[in-house]
Amino acid sequence: MRVGIDYRPALVNREGIGRYVRELVRAMLELEFGGNLGLFGYTLAGAKFSRAELGLVSARAELLRLRFPSKALPWLLSKLDKGVDDLVGGCQVYHHTHYSRLAVRAALEVATIHDCLYLKDADYVDAHSAARMGATARALAGRARRILVPSEFVGAEVVLHFGAWPSQITVTPLGCDHLARALPPGGYPRAKEPYVLTVSRVDNRKNHVRMLAAFERLVADGLPQRWVVAGPPGHGVEHFERALARSPAAKRVEWRRNVSEAELPKLYAQADLFLFASLGEGFGLPPLEAMVAGTPVVTSSITSLPEVCGDAAWYVDPSDPERIFEAARRLLREPELAAELVQKGHAQARKFTWRETARQTLIAYQKATEPPEADDHHKLRRSL
Repeated sequence: MRVGIDYRPALVNREGIGRYVRELVRAMLELEFGGNLGLFGYTLAGAKFSRAELGLVSARAELLRLRFPSKALPWLLSKLDKGVDDLVGGCQVYHHTHYSRLAVRAALEVATIHDCLYLKDADYVDAHSAARMGATARALAGRARRILVPSEFVGAEVVLHFGAWPSQITVTPLGCDHLARALPPGGYPRAKEPYVLTVSRVDNRKNHVRMLAAFERLVADGLPQRWVVAGPPGHGVEHFERALARSPAAKRVEWRRNVSEAELPKLYAQADLFLFASLGEGFGLPPLEAMVAGTPVVTSSITSLPEVCGDAAWYVDPSDPERIFEAARRLLREPELAAELVQKGHAQARKFTWRETARQTLIAYQKATEPPEADDHHKLRRSL
């Protein structure tokens, strides 16, 4: 079975979706599926990763790369009277990996829908982007023989919002073992200055303003840690910028807008605490990455995060800075409690590997090629 995969995010996106596509394909290569892969990589932007970093040197997978603007691809396909499956040399299954559906002529379609949070009327993205993403996801759900989601939470949301049948859904949780591979055998020495870490884009959904309020309480309470925020600016960043400009703890906040993947393992491992009080996640990979690195985690008690983090995190109501502060203070001041969470975190993180993500994805491709059973649409998965 030949499979085409939209590989564009792997080339140009340093955040969650890019990580997902890079590691999914890397794991498929480890499972010796590379000879069946056509990776679609038409983008005008230059690749941010080398073939070596992508794991494609000597790989049998075929990367179809052309410097061509993504926005013009629908026009190109219509002019050629072709589908994106033709551009990868033909395939039986084509996998849409992000919110950018391209026309497919003959292949069966599989789509990953990462979350539905942009539909919540909560100013998490601008209105135009929310409408575009919603329309694309609805079209993907309508066309796809299988819909891949990273969590049961997202699976239920896709069924509710896009009218997908539960029998179309395959849950393929993400992996976090990429970070384990990047950690040195002996670990890192302690940081010269202690710090609390948050890794995420700085936008409304990630809730940095309330986390800043909690951090101000930590400083006022005499804790010595700095707060390192690692992530680029996003939608609504001006709210955090204003709050930080007038914050009494501003000098203790280090916002690093451009952190490379190579820097992240050390950042995670040397932190005293990982703080991730997000207002909504489709999966939530950074808390698992922190667990791999042996850092205790404070995160939100809503959306997918309890499903992903299990009993290995301290959960808080993300709308309440006081609860965020209290959880962080306890873990910073009670080493035994933090050590217990670290131990549980290691065990929880071991459950999530990219090889298993790839294995479940390959099973989904196979299911996409099978004729649907007559009663499939009437079967409800218990977990959904």
